[in-house]
Amino acid sequence: MKTELETQVENYQKWRDELRETIEAYQAWLEGHGHADIRRSLRIYDLVESLRNDHIMLAFLAEFSRGKTELINAMFFSGYEQRLLPSDMGRTTMCPTEIFYDGAEEPYIRLLPIETRKGEDGIGALKHKPIEWVQIKLEVDSKEAMAEAMAKLAEVKSVPIADAEAMGLLDDSDFLPTTVIKKGEGKVDIPCWRHAMITFPHPLLKEGLSILDTPGLNAMGSEPELTLNMLPNAQAVIFVLAADTGVTKSDMEMWTHHVKALNADTRHARLVVLNKIDTLWDELKDEATVNNTIQAQCNTAA
Repeated sequence: MKTELETQVENYQKWRDELRETIEAYQAWLEGHGHADIRRSLRIYDLVESLRNDHIMLAFLAEFSRGKTELINAMFFSGYEQRLLPSDMGRTTMCPTEIFYDGAEEPYIRLLPIETRKGEDGIGALKHKPIEWVQIKLEVDSKEAMAEAMAKLAEVKSVPIADAEAMGLLDDSDFLPTTVIKKGEGKVDIPCWRHAMITFPHPLLKEGLSILDTPGLNAMGSEPELTLNMLPNAQAVIFVLAADTGVTKSDMEMWTHHVKALNADTRHARLVVLNKIDTLWDELKDEATVNNTIQAQCNTAA
């Protein structure tokens, strides 16, 4: 039985396909009656291609340890009966990750080395330079191979502090949470990758849904393109909170600067998800008391 989300995404795909077919029929009519010209044909071609490649982008935002990646695992990779995207304590996705379906290629994961931050090109420009990326084929029939490939999203490397500063990963006043000081060695641990793209044959992704999984607050600050281009281009932002922490100062900062700021553009839907309610379950309390506790946390967060 299809979920409401699956039904709505499927309806969107049908509408998009019907609109594209109508535009193509209009182009054929123009050509058949001698009204086509190069300029008009190019505009129609661009429109058809944009519809063909269009996606509904859902951007997931949360501070570290809010269960955001675990939520994405449950939505798209539950069939493997194990976590694929890294979400364990101290071992989570360290770079923005796009998950989508590319019917023109076999499933893959593409990783952009963190060293590309030393250049002038943004992520959008680098997407057109395949030579800059490390590509790994995804063996979708093997959960072990899938888990091994996905584990690379959590990889870190040790570099001199000067190198981290050159890549904009360190602030003069503080170390960002994406780095860990290695005292006495003059080095820090930084993410190996700047950005990741994963194409995977999930039914929702095939029908035009795509996901942007972002790291924590300071990691977003170190990659301005996230807030300048990627988030504004998303149709909806899913802001994830954790029931065990409620709304913290860093949660409020992320909400104010990266989610609420999108309110000026009415195209964006903003959804707040209170995750990890299982942390409020208590075998020593009756169901009504537990439900009241969960509701109270919802009200406080809201």
